[in-house]
Amino acid sequence: MGPPGPTARLLPPLILALAGVARGTFTVGAWPRVAVVPFGGSVAINCSRSACPGGNATLGLDTPLAVTLGAGGSRWQSFRLLNVSQWSPGTATCYGRCGDTQANASAGILVYRLPERVVLEPVAAVAVGESRNLTCRVVEVAPVGNLTVTLRRGAETLRTESFGAAEGSASVAVTHLLTVGPGDHGQDVTCHAELSLRPHGPLFARAAVPVKLSVFALPEPPQLRAPALLEAGTAANASCRLTGAFPAGDVRFAVTLAEQSLNVTVTAAGDVLTAVTTLAPSTPGSQELSCTAAVATAARTARRQLHVYRFSPPVMELSPASAPAGSEVTVICRAGIADPPAVRLQLHDADGGVLAEGPESPLELRLVARREDDGRQFGCRASLAIGDGAVTKDTEARLAVLCECRTGGGPVVAAATGTGCSRCSRCIPPSFPDMPEMAASDCPANRTWLRGTREALSCRAAGNPAPTVVCGRNGVTVSTGEPELVTRSRAGTYLCNATNALGTRSRQVTVRVEYEPTLTERGCPAHRTWVEGERRELGCRADGDPPPSTRCARDGAATRGRGSRAVSRTDAGRYLCRATNKHGSAVRSVLVTVEYEPSIAETGCPARRLWVEGTPVELACAASGNPPPRVTCDKLGDNQDTPPMSPNVTRAHAGTYQCRATNTHGSALRNVTVAVEYSPAAVTLRVVPSANVSRGTSFSVECRAEGLPPPTYGWALPPAPNLRFAPDNRSVAVAAAAAANRGLYTCTASNRHGRRAGSVMVRVDESRLALVASLGSLGAAAALGAAAAGGYYLKTRACKKGEYNVRDAEGSSEATRLHRQRPARGEVFGIQLTQP
Repeated sequence: MGPPGPTARLLPPLILALAGVARGTFTVGAWPRVAVVPFGGSVAINCSRSACPGGNATLGLDTPLAVTLGAGGSRWQSFRLLNVSQWSPGTATCYGRCGDTQANASAGILVYRLPERVVLEPVAAVAVGESRNLTCRVVEVAPVGNLTVTLRRGAETLRTESFGAAEGSASVAVTHLLTVGPGDHGQDVTCHAELSLRPHGPLFARAAVPVKLSVFALPEPPQLRAPALLEAGTAANASCRLTGAFPAGDVRFAVTLAEQSLNVTVTAAGDVLTAVTTLAPSTPGSQELSCTAAVATAARTARRQLHVYRFSPPVMELSPASAPAGSEVTVICRAGIADPPAVRLQLHDADGGVLAEGPESPLELRLVARREDDGRQFGCRASLAIGDGAVTKDTEARLAVLCECRTGGGPVVAAATGTGCSRCSRCIPPSFPDMPEMAASDCPANRTWLRGTREALSCRAAGNPAPTVVCGRNGVTVSTGEPELVTRSRAGTYLCNATNALGTRSRQVTVRVEYEPTLTERGCPAHRTWVEGERRELGCRADGDPPPSTRCARDGAATRGRGSRAVSRTDAGRYLCRATNKHGSAVRSVLVTVEYEPSIAETGCPARRLWVEGTPVELACAASGNPPPRVTCDKLGDNQDTPPMSPNVTRAHAGTYQCRATNTHGSALRNVTVAVEYSPAAVTLRVVPSANVSRGTSFSVECRAEGLPPPTYGWALPPAPNLRFAPDNRSVAVAAAAAANRGLYTCTASNRHGRRAGSVMVRVDESRLALVASLGSLGAAAALGAAAAGGYYLKTRACKKGEYNVRDAEGSSEATRLHRQRPARGEVFGIQLTQP
């Protein structure tokens, strides 16, 4: 509703003046009773008086505001209040004097300001069950007491708030805490602000740009199932299982092996999603397998190390494979092809006794074939250490031993067992010269000594002639007679050889030296680096005999349980490890550092950024992780390169960027949406159907402008009662155009970064002549006074009954006041004109 037209503005003062003449008393009137004016604008107040018999009458306006005279007549005067820049200017008082009689009337002044803008703050994607504040801001509006702000979710009203009276213009904010559920996904949140100046003025309404809710759920990380070890050239399946994600259709899986993307097949069962892929690596080495599940702005990643190896069985050789009793046999254990080349070999016999072992290939063992060695089985085991596990492969061989027996036909050579000597009439008797023999009782194969005592390595052998016994280790002969001080260096395997003219017999002697525990850097590193999520055990391998038991506890805390468990960041710290056996104990301090993959949180990397065109801004994104991750951000979409970060932001910087935080344990992704706001531009106005309008027809003026946030619209236009503004204030419709509707229509597009205006001139074509009428008779004295003052009348071809401009009829002797009341629409005055 716009301000009243000329007819409505001038009619009440004239009626009041005529009423005063009729009553015979001197009165003064003011119209409107409350003048509504925008801050800094102008408004007219009409003062009128009744007739003054003496003719010596004055009429004026008392106000602290700047005033100029407008149109006026013999009994009325229009005053225009200029540049009303006081929020509470008080009342304006119309005063008049007729002789010694003085009268006055007051008009209130209501100063308002339309909101500069109504802004609904963006709402970041929110997880199910979490809460977010919905905040609507109304900037610079007055009077605040006439303002009502309503927040809605779809058609549901969430909050309606009014405000108490306040002096001047103010900005207000309405906030509602919304807890979201799955049903809120995709809902629009709207904010409407209404400034009601009724009953003295119009109702202004403005709306903010709606915000669409994005709701998601990603309650737990995916579960990645895959083998820890895989031989190159073979294939295995891996699965990535995710439970409770919402919306399930928006979940994205990315599975990579050694940073190479793998094809996945996703199946759904209820709220469980499973992505399956095939692993078929061809290159040996430790490779990272990762599965990332992402929905909305959240992403969770599970990782595993896949150890890919190449490993062929070991080679076992006996030289010779068949040997006469008493001859030397070489047993060889050789490693096959392996990658990684960390192969450890072990040469063992059938009952599992270790004959030789070590990391070097080949292993060789030389021994003298004995009768009882016939059919003896030897094994060669190759162990490939990979990560925390190992792969083993075995090869076996059997030794055939030949011996000489005496039969009726003379000596023969046959197998020491089986169909050979077992069928001889008699074997070589012991009275004959014989090879040396060492019984277990004369040369025990296992000895246990205690460090610090004195012991001798003694061995006795039987044979004819009597053999000589020599013991040594690693080619160095040791004393077998006098006891010597036992040190840890004396522990090991010795080879004792009994030799006579017929040959040599050998026996291995293992010496075990018991001693108190020691904890060294090799068995109990003082610094450990673990990775979160992996299974680790805080183990310390102590050196001691008997093998010590080891327990580790955090400083000032309980002993850490044995066995591996998933590592968490709380495991980081300093531990005290103690190794104990029956000979004593040892203590060592261990510092554990926990490394973990990067994560990008909302606090360090907001998912939504609001930049302003022309300002310097940097796309910063902070991530957590150990080691500290490196963060890079690239723009997504349209296959375009990321625009350079110039000193000033341009609209080309708007879009979605993918920020990746990377360290040695993986990476985390986060999408960041950048909105670039700019002040309104390119304001255009269009008059429909045309800017040249015929009187009585309807037209509309539409305003459009670019800007972010979307601008709000304000109008400066000719005041008239037949204006209707669209809900978003982008257009104004005029019904039954009249002369009051002609003039300049100016639309101002505003947002928080500035404003811009555009104008269009509207012309209303007058196709009828002005109506001429005379006021009805007010009595003989009034008619003569009017004639003396130069009364006049207007001629017209239109009918003589209707509502006309009061100024056209003023002074007529045939004016009669008509008054009728229209409920809820204010007063309407008419003038009855009679034909002269």
